[in-house]
Amino acid sequence: MLVAFDVDGVLVEVSESYHQALPETISLFLKSEVDSGLVLALKHRLALNNDWDATLAGILYYRSRKQVEDFILMAQSGPPDYRKIYRLAAEMKIELPDYKQVISEFESIYRKHREKEKLHLPVEFLEKVRERARVMAVITGRTREDLDHTFKRYSLDKYFDYVITEDDLPGVEFRKPSSYPLKRLLKSSGYFGPACYVGDTLIDRQMVENYCREENKPMAFVLYRHQYNAQVEAELAAGNPAELLEVICRLE
Repeated sequence: MLVAFDVDGVLVEVSESYHQALPETISLFLKSEVDSGLVLALKHRLALNNDWDATLAGILYYRSRKQVEDFILMAQSGPPDYRKIYRLAAEMKIELPDYKQVISEFESIYRKHREKEKLHLPVEFLEKVRERARVMAVITGRTREDLDHTFKRYSLDKYFDYVITEDDLPGVEFRKPSSYPLKRLLKSSGYFGPACYVGDTLIDRQMVENYCREENKPMAFVLYRHQYNAQVEAELAAGNPAELLEVICRLE
């Protein structure tokens, strides 16, 4: 069996790292405090998997002075990344910071918080999955450097055969929900047996759906539930490591 995992919100609990860095970076550019719950809601409702893109969306929302629902309606269409945020900003005649500057500031703030990260899924869980899975992998929107820091801290490398990060993608259009990361994983591993991807967002589910449709091959999506994804629907779901292990075992 092949079992692949998302990182943030699945393998790693990020409420004190990425979820802190997002509002803090937006506040830095706006030079005023922002509502952290609101900007996290914007990120999820606009299906922005990347926090750099969510930072831009938050800046544009506050500068637009629109009502939340009106802004979400305006920003929903288009690719789920920074391209639609810059396009909308141009239409609204609102200036946004350069993307490289956003990345630099966000990463600087995030790295002040990353030592607070904890494992959602303990190593005991990973050991049990490792006993059953022929292939274990990670597909994440993190950069390789950010992932390596957390993996080294918790000695996670030994559990995973393949890792696909932001740095492994040829371009922004190959990010989730594109099926490219899964296609790359399956091609690299050469594995064609039962497979599943454990994620926590609509984007994760859509990546799996796109892969199944384009390749005409089955792959299960398992939603790892938490307080931020109650609106995401999935046939298979788990809310803790024990439930997740049970679901994975049923898929063998």
